[in-house]
Amino acid sequence: MSFDIPLWVKNTFSDDEGTEIMRRDRFPGRRVTGVTHTGKLVYLQFDLKDTTEEDRRALESRIFEAMARYGFNLFMLNLSPSGTGFAVPRSQFPGLAGILDSLVIPVGDRMFLLQIGSNPSKDVENQKRLLESTRSLSTVAAELTEGCTMVSLVGHEYMQQPGVFYEVLTTLNDGQIPVLQTTDSDFSLSVLIPESETNRAVRLLHEQFKLSEIV
Repeated sequence: MSFDIPLWVKNTFSDDEGTEIMRRDRFPGRRVTGVTHTGKLVYLQFDLKDTTEEDRRALESRIFEAMARYGFNLFMLNLSPSGTGFAVPRSQFPGLAGILDSLVIPVGDRMFLLQIGSNPSKDVENQKRLLESTRSLSTVAAELTEGCTMVSLVGHEYMQQPGVFYEVLTTLNDGQIPVLQTTDSDFSLSVLIPESETNRAVRLLHEQFKLSEIV
């Protein structure tokens, strides 16, 4: 590696040419190494567009603090001026809803009441009746997307290359597979899709990036 000397790894018991180890920028073969998927997920998107920047930061901090304290696994984390969102395993969702739904978060001279789902639960309605007369109260609702999963394209130091994201989205769009959310890193690019489309999405991406070919 230090002196850029090519290295061949061969099998003593075979006439196969073996594998050449070289710098990554000289690698002529496949850059995408696999397609994976994560099981059954529930995605939550908290609507914070009507809060101030200071209030939004405080609310996000308290929400993620609670998630960390109780050991929830978060996927597809999304932060923006209009809200914050993340996915959790379906098996953990009942516990999460039990903690966050009707949770009251005081910020300055205001109170924020968290609501999971578009329709308030009885706990949320009770909290509203108890608190609306004491100080300014605002409800922050989380929109739920159930029955989804995360499909990831894996490739070391390749996901940031121009056109890769477009190729993934185009492939799924041509296959009429809706993309609900996206996230990426230096090593992977992930999309949130309906769980019912998992196998088809994996197959289409596998074919598009020629993962069955020997290089």
